[in-house]
Amino acid sequence: MINLLPEDYKKEVRAARANVVLLRYNIATLIAIAFLVAACGVFYVLLSQNKQSAEESNTSNLSKASSYQDTKKQADEYRSNLATAKKILANEVNYTGVIFGITSLLPNGVVLDNLNLTAADFGSQTVFAAHAKDYASITKLKQNFQNSKLFSNVYFQTINDGGTGSTGSYPISVNISVKINKVAL
Repeated sequence: MINLLPEDYKKEVRAARANVVLLRYNIATLIAIAFLVAACGVFYVLLSQNKQSAEESNTSNLSKASSYQDTKKQADEYRSNLATAKKILANEVNYTGVIFGITSLLPNGVVLDNLNLTAADFGSQTVFAAHAKDYASITKLKQNFQNSKLFSNVYFQTINDGGTGSTGSYPISVNISVKINKVAL
């Protein structure tokens, strides 16, 4: 039956079917474009609202932050004062610790004549005057000072046996030169 139709009519039927399919594709494309435009519009509106909300939140936070400006300034000043105090305490000399360190190094039979320490004594050569009962105590004193981290460059300046200034039970006087290390403190 199809073969009985004229050729021109067959071409028109095929062209009509193709036109219907193309029309459906065009309509589907227009619907898809409309959907994309609508989706973009919705996203634009949502993003605009989020932007406005973020700007309002930012403005609110800036006003709150400005009310805390004095507190921030006080905190910065406190932090600065703490740093200054830390520097001061780092340079502080613990004289009690040094004195206990020196006295722990004294062997039996040795006494110091006096112990005057100043800030200038740390890191430079200092002389300690002592009296001892015997030479073994003096040698032990020098060894203790040399083996200690508290002192460096330890040497005898003078050793007098029974000279002026000696006492009866401690007849040997000695002047020992040491350098007090700041690092050991």
